[in-house]
Amino acid sequence: MMKIRAQNSLQFILTKRLTVIVAVFWVIGAAFAAYTARHEMEEGADTALIETSRRASTLVIDYLENHQDEGEIVVLPEPGFDVELGDDSDYDEDFDDFDDFMQYQLRNADGEVLLRSQNAPETPFDTPLKPGFSNGDKVRVYTSVTGNGDMFMQVAEPTEHRNEAIIETVVSQFTPLIFLIPVTILAVVYSVTRALGPVRQVRNEIEARGEGNLTPIEQDDPIEEINTIVTAVNRLMGKLEAALSVERSFTANSAHELRTPIAVALAQTQRLVLELPEGHDSRKRAVQTEEALKRLSRLAEKLLQLARAESSGGFSPTGHNQDLGPTLNLVIEDLRRAGIDGADIRFDADNLATLSANIDLDAFAICMRNLIENALKYGGDEEPVEIRVVEDRILQVSNGGTPVSPAELSQLTTRFKRSSNKADGSGLGLAIVEAIARNTKSELKLYSPRPDHTDGFMAELRLHQS
Repeated sequence: MMKIRAQNSLQFILTKRLTVIVAVFWVIGAAFAAYTARHEMEEGADTALIETSRRASTLVIDYLENHQDEGEIVVLPEPGFDVELGDDSDYDEDFDDFDDFMQYQLRNADGEVLLRSQNAPETPFDTPLKPGFSNGDKVRVYTSVTGNGDMFMQVAEPTEHRNEAIIETVVSQFTPLIFLIPVTILAVVYSVTRALGPVRQVRNEIEARGEGNLTPIEQDDPIEEINTIVTAVNRLMGKLEAALSVERSFTANSAHELRTPIAVALAQTQRLVLELPEGHDSRKRAVQTEEALKRLSRLAEKLLQLARAESSGGFSPTGHNQDLGPTLNLVIEDLRRAGIDGADIRFDADNLATLSANIDLDAFAICMRNLIENALKYGGDEEPVEIRVVEDRILQVSNGGTPVSPAELSQLTTRFKRSSNKADGSGLGLAIVEAIARNTKSELKLYSPRPDHTDGFMAELRLHQS
């Protein structure tokens, strides 16, 4: 189906310009043809006047000599009407309807009309008696000297008839444009649409690429310009993929390498805390060191999750929707057993049985764990964290507390961005969820205050279904 796209699209620009150019050149060509036709028709009509004058002058004078009466103007009869036709005559009856636009007057040197055609006026033509062309009020007249030089043959054609013929010719040239221009527009749209098909395909392929999909674009089009673009884009994506791989590898390796020494240091510190007696000066510092190591351990875990979230993948291994209810139950039970300080968890499991999406179970668990932990850390202590399953692919995690400003809300999915309400988190939780959502064609929406409330915060995860 052909359609003209947005006004800033290449298709619309090419269609508009080609249509305007073709239409303008057609109009110019038609105008030039009309001018040429008018000039040629004027020449032809004038030639007809000259030929008529030359051929008719001798016959007219002869007719005048045989029919002239004293003081009367001789009127030429219309051709064919004073002839008796036999049964076998080839006389064309359509000749009766023929309009003779040629008018004749034979005048003497004093300007008096001696002879005229039936369709010519009785009064002399309002043109001078001198050889050549002249224009009267309503006629175009050719005058020639005839006889012994004492008579003038004037042949006239009404200018109205001549202009009518010219106008009909011009109209016949411009009328096809009324139909040809729309046909040309459709032809241009069709041609441009077909010609830009490979460009749109490459555009769609580039749009489909992202941080989680940097696979090369297939080069199966023979058009040189498109191949050049595809080659440049593939080269750029290759460099970007290499840079991102180095970043992810560094993040994952660093976090992984840190886990063991952090765990050893944490174990030694906890043992030191147990060995130091209550009230000892060093016990307080040991407890602070233990908390710092716990935060460092959580940060290393978040960095590992972020490295995995930003890598390609995240979809279901089967490529189809899978049941997410049991995974969500395990995450919630695990957080409840962990005994994180803060509000309790309230789970509305009415639609849990229908919850399904095209997402890896591990990636889904990481998303929900981070959303719930974020709500537990930053929510108000007096209200529980509420988890709801809406329809079969939408999850909502909400908490109470002080609302987040709109400017701050738009930055919460940025790495290491923490809410100003508290500063206990790593600032990576929502960034991890956003990365997984982006890779799995899901959508993360943040609201503050909560819908139908004047306070709090809500994260809504809209999962992608195949």
